[in-house]
Amino acid sequence: MSIYLYSGKDLYRMRKNLHDRLEQNKIDHDHTIVLDGSDPRNFRLESAFMACDSLSLFDEEDKKAVIVKNPYFLSSTAKGNRKTAKKKKEKKDDKKEELLELLSNFLKSSHSNDLFFYCDAFDADSRRKEYKLMQKYEVRIINFVPMNEREFNSYMNEQLKKKGYHLDNEALKELKERVDTDTTKLHNAIEKMDLYEKKDLNEEDISHIVPINSTLNAFRLSSMFIQGNLAGAVKAENEMLLFNYDYNAMIMMIASRLRSLYNMLHLYEQGLNEDDIAVRLHANPWAVKYGLQDCHGQKADKLLSYLNELAGLDQGIKTGNIDPKDGFESFLLRNGRGC
Repeated sequence: MSIYLYSGKDLYRMRKNLHDRLEQNKIDHDHTIVLDGSDPRNFRLESAFMACDSLSLFDEEDKKAVIVKNPYFLSSTAKGNRKTAKKKKEKKDDKKEELLELLSNFLKSSHSNDLFFYCDAFDADSRRKEYKLMQKYEVRIINFVPMNEREFNSYMNEQLKKKGYHLDNEALKELKERVDTDTTKLHNAIEKMDLYEKKDLNEEDISHIVPINSTLNAFRLSSMFIQGNLAGAVKAENEMLLFNYDYNAMIMMIASRLRSLYNMLHLYEQGLNEDDIAVRLHANPWAVKYGLQDCHGQKADKLLSYLNELAGLDQGIKTGNIDPKDGFESFLLRNGRGC
């Protein structure tokens, strides 16, 4: 028997790896038990261990698997023993020690079937004693960390090559903007491309096939606006309309982005460098770098005036005095030419 800990936020690669491993070990759906380990009130670890050992009694020739999904005792958000009542604290401490002893006894003994601790979309907390026990007894810990941009670009090119796709530079750029560095979005996009029945794709093909990434499109919309690129802003607006984003949503998105840029630029004008701004705003340094590039030639006060104007527009729409389409497009036309 093998014991695995799957951990991380790259959902596609984690699920694909689990699927491939089960298939490689010839474990089908009928020979797999999935248990919800997220709620300590309803989940009992001993039940998972019993299932892992007892399954083989029914079919000695076939291998089985037990998957404990989202084990609460590996989450960094799991509640600690902070109750002020002494008896309650002692009782929880006793349960904690029982769980650790149970886990330790299981890990150091041999068993018939595979067991997976599966942390769906979160990183197992390496500070917890349960995690350290798994390290001690050489559980196979596999971390699925989201790729950085360079890694993702290589991965994306590899996946496209496997499928026989040929995208020109503009099409690749468009695809990347729509999927960001999200492997799930990439493979969903490739599935849609498969239905298109065409291997040589250009930018227009990608724009028709792959849904926009609303977060990135909000970035594009606000970036084009800030840079004074009215044509680019209108193009981003039309794409969002094509995928059923209304004007109210666009107003909220551009306001949110402008607020973030204002905070960056305001601190920059106060003399802080990019790293200091990132620390102050709890942001990624690269986000600050590109945000300030978007704001080149702008003043923080000007961004604040845009925010105030959007707030007035939002209020006018809510009171029924302004049509959302007319109001938003007037805002772009009034401020988007060389702003």
